[in-house]
Amino acid sequence: MIGSARRRPLPPVALLLALGLTTGHGRAESGSSAAAEALYDQAKALMAAGKASEACPKLEESQRLDPGSGTLINLALCYEKTGRIASAWTTYREAATAARAAGNADRERGARERAAALAPKVSKLTIEVPVDARIAGLVVTRDGVEVGSAQWGVPIPTDAGTHELSAKAPGYLDWRETTTVPEKGAATSVTVPKLVAAPDAAPVAPVAVAASEPKPAEPAPAPAPDEPRSSGLGPQRIGALVVGGVGVAGLAVGGIFGVQAFSKAEKAKETCDGSECTSQAGVTAGQEGYSAATVSTIAMIAGGVCVAAGAVLWFTAPSKSGTTEVGIGPSGVVLTRAF
Repeated sequence: MIGSARRRPLPPVALLLALGLTTGHGRAESGSSAAAEALYDQAKALMAAGKASEACPKLEESQRLDPGSGTLINLALCYEKTGRIASAWTTYREAATAARAAGNADRERGARERAAALAPKVSKLTIEVPVDARIAGLVVTRDGVEVGSAQWGVPIPTDAGTHELSAKAPGYLDWRETTTVPEKGAATSVTVPKLVAAPDAAPVAPVAVAASEPKPAEPAPAPAPDEPRSSGLGPQRIGALVVGGVGVAGLAVGGIFGVQAFSKAEKAKETCDGSECTSQAGVTAGQEGYSAATVSTIAMIAGGVCVAAGAVLWFTAPSKSGTTEVGIGPSGVVLTRAF
């Protein structure tokens, strides 16, 4: 049976015949696998008839539908027969990797041996893109397939023959060139030039406007009235109000804490006779009263100072020119006036 023959392990003989013509999928025929098997069988028949160029597309589709190392080996053999040495070399290496993953040591060894034999015959194409040509948005393609920037300047295995190169970028004219890669391991290099900026778009012709009666001249704007003189309080008196307001707030806080201190002291007297207290509540009330009294004293002093400073700022504010600065020094409020 042909099917069972494809499932037998690869014999250690010449890879070109043993692996190329007797290896296959080795999988059940169902769904996509059945179509892949039919394509594979047709491709084998075409190759046996010397029609490798017709067999390769069928093997490619068979591999797409149902991947397998046997199909890859036959596809590599087909590429080799049609002179696509770089494609054959690459496919043999892929077949070796697939065979290793499937645990088929004989098939892996045969594929690697054939790839090694083809390596000296693989031609390479280098696409150079100078630094000054690497403009924003640049896309380089080879035979319609994008060549990423990581491949620029790298010799890439390429089948011998004619190849179409192109480059494009937004705002620039496209560049195209056809190059021929020789056979038998030759190396070819192509340099992408700096693209030429696209000419500016043609200016749009002005739209004709129908003649109409001339518009009456607009009246000249009335002269702006003299700006009224400022009648504000001035920056110093505004500062006086702010400082004075802070002082009033401080006095209010001091008064509140003063009332609390008095209340706590009265509560402490109920259980304390000066040096001793008969309950913990009395001790706590005495401590809280002392803290409130301290806060009240500080707030009252700060509030008084701010109120005094605000008053000084208010009454020393200049009527026309001059500035007065206020600060608090070691001996009290300090005023500095400059004209």
